Amino acid sequence: MVTAVTFPELTFEERRHIYKLNGMEIPSVTTIMQPLSSDVYGHIDDKVLDRAAARGTAVHEAIENFVKFGVEDIPPEHAGYFDAFLKWYEEHHVKPAGTEIRLYHKSLMYAGTADMAAEVDAADTLIDFKTSSSVQKMLCGVQLEAYERAWESHTNEAEFKKKVIVHLKKDGNYQMLEFGSGIECWRVFTALLTVRNYKQKFSKGGTKQ
Repeated sequence: MVTAVTFPELTFEERRHIYKLNGMEIPSVTTIMQPLSSDVYGHIDDKVLDRAAARGTAVHEAIENFVKFGVEDIPPEHAGYFDAFLKWYEEHHVKPAGTEIRLYHKSLMYAGTADMAAEVDAADTLIDFKTSSSVQKMLCGVQLEAYERAWESHTNEAEFKKKVIVHLKKDGNYQMLEFGSGIECWRVFTALLTVRNYKQKFSKGGTKQ
């Protein structure tokens, strides 16, 4: 079974969503993927996005409390999503190794937080939970690949047999979507990172050429 990694040198400021490695700010997976996510969510009203984010945070916190402490505590308006998680948890014989795992890539210097690493149906699996109305596969594949590569940059070997999105639904049901080889997704992510780093060179206070 995979063992969750911990990195005390990586800190996270939740209010501003900033990761720091040994005190130095490094970009998040979410920030790097902004050009992709803007295409998907850019037309949606900010209030709608804020409500969706609050729902996701509440459900993720409930999942973490359940895994760590065995506590079932969820706001009533989000109970269906948590019921969906419990159903998935039981039906797939989940054995968590860790939740809300902060990661960074040793050489590419980006960071992110993986929702869960666990043994799922007897296979080591990297998991991300979604409570959105639909799953955007274009984004999810890239996100999962970035997390997996960050993890593997510290272990120097492939540890996960599967990468999955567990789509939790309000009616208490779920869908588990598996993502296979991430070669294309990794190319996309590293291209986005390259563009971001190039732009940073010319931003205010950056190097001028």
